[in-house]
Amino acid sequence: MSGAVPVSEAARLRFTPRQKAVGLAVLALLAAGFSMVPVLTAQLLIVVNLGFAAGFLLIRTAAVFAVLGTEDPPRRRAEAELPRITILCPVYKEAASLPNLLTAVAQLDYPKDRLEVFILIEEEDEETLAAALRYPTRAVPVLVPEGRVKTKPNALNHGMRKASGDIVGVYDAEDRPERSQLRKVAAAFAASDETLACVQAQLNYHNRDDGYLQRMFALEYALQFDWFLPGLTKLGLPLPLGGTSNFVRTEALREAGGWDPYNVTEDADLGLRLGALGYRIEAIRSTTFEEATETPAAWVKQRSRWLKGFLQTWFVHLRGRTSLKDALVLHFAIGAVVIGAVANPITYGLWLVWWFTELSFLVPVFEGWVGQACLLLFVGGNLAHLWFMLLAPLRRGWMDLTGAALFLPFYWALQSVAGYKALGGFILTPHYWEKTEHSAGTDPLKEGSLA
Repeated sequence: MSGAVPVSEAARLRFTPRQKAVGLAVLALLAAGFSMVPVLTAQLLIVVNLGFAAGFLLIRTAAVFAVLGTEDPPRRRAEAELPRITILCPVYKEAASLPNLLTAVAQLDYPKDRLEVFILIEEEDEETLAAALRYPTRAVPVLVPEGRVKTKPNALNHGMRKASGDIVGVYDAEDRPERSQLRKVAAAFAASDETLACVQAQLNYHNRDDGYLQRMFALEYALQFDWFLPGLTKLGLPLPLGGTSNFVRTEALREAGGWDPYNVTEDADLGLRLGALGYRIEAIRSTTFEEATETPAAWVKQRSRWLKGFLQTWFVHLRGRTSLKDALVLHFAIGAVVIGAVANPITYGLWLVWWFTELSFLVPVFEGWVGQACLLLFVGGNLAHLWFMLLAPLRRGWMDLTGAALFLPFYWALQSVAGYKALGGFILTPHYWEKTEHSAGTDPLKEGSLA
């Protein structure tokens, strides 16, 4: 089956009629609860938030322990058996970054006759098109026609329809993949059967030493791609994919309907849809280096789009039946991230006020086991995540980053700012793609190097 993602499964439909009815019923019950039994209602909301926080902590801990002490076996494959790979590079207003991308793709260690590269450019983006035509490369510029939405997944779908490779991969404008990455991708597919639909490479940042924000970002990505996602694969759970350096068997990608053009975190959504179809995803030990945002404002802007997409993905996949494995990832690796960003400052903020001041109106809410549960998750959760951040750089030997873990509370505060921004965006501009700006960096392109 090929074609667009069905509307019933897509983020274009923010809520189904049934979801609207359930949402209104919940709001009515909460309003009635706060008017009649306010303490019990407040405690119920706190318990729900704590439940998601505990689920998030447990699934992350289980994934980390699944990876501890393990190593991926080496894989080799004869060149004659290498599959054809199509690389899709969606770019928008990236004329300055394009030379680095073209150079990075050209330097990949993969036979040129087995590699197809499309640079996906919005048709009105004349500057980026001119930059793509300026350099002699094997990459083919492909104009993406104006559509209902101007998003990365919309451009990817346009490229997918032109792809002739056995495998379709994605690189972003700022990506610098390791030279051997495609051979590792091919080896992973060769060592498995057709149930393996996708391979996700690791992501991290080449500018991690530029400041504490970049160091925290690098630590977070080390935890996510070196520990958490590989752990999910070892637990047999679906993966919320990273936005780049994922490689999908073309047949499986088309069966899944491609990418949802209305979802601004199309990667996580695709990972869950592949899992729902019975496919597996593996994480491989090969890194693509990206550029971390330079300022807190830029970080919040980027993160709010990701969280908005997580919210879209959560509501989309709540519409149908899911297996227990899919539900664990959906609720505790996606939904819990948004709920934590929005609800944790309120829950733990009020609990801390009660703990230090014992304000009379908060006493009946937090006294007893509810306050003790808040204490357990606040202290235990912070210590666990501090341990995660200290563990994160071990597989790379980046021990110089460990000091940045002390800035975790500041990082969570930014996450909450992004969460509230995402919530507003989900309500007002659900399909707007807020672009992340990238610097040009150094330009290693030499005339003729990409031919």
